[in-house]
Amino acid sequence: MSEKQERKGQAVHRVLLGKKQILVTEEEPLLIQLERAGIHVEYQCREGYCSSCSIKLLWGNVIYPFEPLAWVQSGYLLACCAIVKSDIEIAFFD
Repeated sequence: MSEKQERKGQAVHRVLLGKKQILVTEEEPLLIQLERAGIHVEYQCREGYCSSCSIKLLWGNVIYPFEPLAWVQSGYLLACCAIVKSDIEIAFFD
């Protein structure tokens, strides 16, 4: 955690994707932070309606500030509206 983030009191978590690792906060959805890190994620609505941004959650915890309208399969997350609450590992699927 950087000094700047510690001073702001933001929780920072690691996201592992294969051999890549990025740091994310609880301040915005995972999709926005993955894009900022240069990781492309398929999406359509950015609102939790369509499930296009579904990603496999291998371990860790996320929450949704509002209940997504799209069905979220067990073991997956919707990147557009998921807030990371712990270190997580994710995977894209075919």
